[in-house]
Amino acid sequence: MPLYMLISMYSIYYIISMNASGKSLSSLENRLQVLQSRIGNLFPLMRGSVVRIGTTSKRPTYSLNLKGKTRIVYLGEAKEPVAKAWIENYHKLLGIVDEMTLINIEVIKRMDQPARERKSTQK
Repeated sequence: MPLYMLISMYSIYYIISMNASGKSLSSLENRLQVLQSRIGNLFPLMRGSVVRIGTTSKRPTYSLNLKGKTRIVYLGEAKEPVAKAWIENYHKLLGIVDEMTLINIEVIKRMDQPARERKSTQK
């Protein structure tokens, strides 16, 4: 994943976590439901990367490190876009899980607050 995407993703997560503290509990729960529905649209997915291997003719190849072993599968030109789309789905899933985690942290924090304090922070 390119560096600019990582920087923008973490910036978004930071902004979300800062904004989550001012939102009502019901709006946070609604956001969780939206994120859960998005997860269902992300399949199929796979972890790994598409790389081009070769000295003279670079061939598209899928690479995965699993349990300390690197697995390499030749893709060919036709399968390369499919593999890239599935890998992108995996990265989107990670982003959704991160956002859900930040929201759930805020929900857990509010569980400790008495009902009167929760109402004052939800305004």
